[in-house]
Amino acid sequence: MPRSLSAVAVLLMLTLGACGFQPVYGTRSAGGTSSSVTVDLAAIKISPIANRGGQLLRNSLQDKLTPRGVPARARYRLDVSLTENRSDLVILKDSTSTFSKVRFVADFTLVDLTNGQPVNSGQVETTTTFNRVDSDFAILAAEKDARRRAADEISEDIRLRLGLYFNRIRGS
Repeated sequence: MPRSLSAVAVLLMLTLGACGFQPVYGTRSAGGTSSSVTVDLAAIKISPIANRGGQLLRNSLQDKLTPRGVPARARYRLDVSLTENRSDLVILKDSTSTFSKVRFVADFTLVDLTNGQPVNSGQVETTTTFNRVDSDFAILAAEKDARRRAADEISEDIRLRLGLYFNRIRGS
């Protein structure tokens, strides 16, 4: 049984290699030089984003794109505009709400600083929810957590889209 299991694992690895699978964030050799999407992501300067939700989003983007700190010589600039709204979903007969949602919509543009031209852009949105209870402190904590989760989801989606963009231009 263990021998057949290892044979299946080897077969799967060979199949992945044959289909052209390449890790997006890994390093690969291209014409004798190594290129990596993570190097491109680390060369992005993230512009300030307005409001508290924007601050959460910018911090999350910095953690995901440039974990070693702000690049000394940025090649790209990421401009993001964020729209945030909160709405109550479940309204009881006494006009109180027991459930709310937080919606973030972010428009982003990646600008090449060598020529000042936008090279990639898009829109990302997410919705998170939280319960409203009798405690004001609990409501504030739950809403704060919902906003943080929304910012993390938006930043992860932007990171994936930028990673795919860099992978596409590196592959051509």
